[in-house]
Amino acid sequence: MPITVFLIAGIFPLVPGAGIYFTAYYFIVNDNVQAFVKGLETFKIAMAISLGIVFVFALPQSLFHLLGKSDG
Repeated sequence: MPITVFLIAGIFPLVPGAGIYFTAYYFIVNDNVQAFVKGLETFKIAMAISLGIVFVFALPQSLFHLLGKSDG
């Protein structure tokens, strides 16, 4: 079974759904300033989550690669 199945199931709960909902809500009620503030906050949270995931997957690989070269 591909690892993507497990990754999606683990990452999906991290999506900032409430922030996305309130951003859309504020746009619908024509409160554009509040929508922009909430949208920016949601974007920052989403970027932090994605950077965390990238670091968790990329950093150990490069670290183990460097440690493997220094031992051999």
